[in-house]
Amino acid sequence: MASITINNETLRNTFYYVITIQNALDKEFDKVQGNKSHLDKLVPEFLVGIYSQKLDKALGFKDNITQTAYNSAIILLVATFEKVVFAKYRTACGNFRKVLQDHTAKTIDYYKSREQFINSSIDKLAVIIELISGHLDNALLIELNNIKDHRNFLAHGQRDRTAPTVELPINVVAKTLDDVITEIEEKKIIS
Repeated sequence: MASITINNETLRNTFYYVITIQNALDKEFDKVQGNKSHLDKLVPEFLVGIYSQKLDKALGFKDNITQTAYNSAIILLVATFEKVVFAKYRTACGNFRKVLQDHTAKTIDYYKSREQFINSSIDKLAVIIELISGHLDNALLIELNNIKDHRNFLAHGQRDRTAPTVELPINVVAKTLDDVITEIEEKKIIS
């Protein structure tokens, strides 16, 4: 895997964790191809001998573990992205609230409408994407929506949606999410 630069520290750390897991799995599972019993060194004790009896069963187990690790990596990367972006959004809501408190007349109706105007309880990635969509580069927005759709497909039990046509490499997902964070920061979209 080629080296990429992830600027956001929180996202970078998560990326390092998931690629390290992927790397460890790849190295260990490469040994299974020529030696199906190597699988017994990797699985919990109660699984020893279950998947290592036949090479095709061992390789199927390896493929399922690899796919599960990939799926988990996508979900974890997007969850980390959400953590970063929602923190930025909540900070921005606090700033907006302060400006409104300091610079508007305070009638009884004001307090009710202020809370409706500043919605710091937004908790869905789709809503954040909608808020930033007019400010992001269109190609980046398309990539972000593809990642969101892929994550939703995985996170919701692969139901009610069609499977993604292409599984994006983990490094591409991480770089795209980081690019979105960078644009948010540079353009002060949410600040």
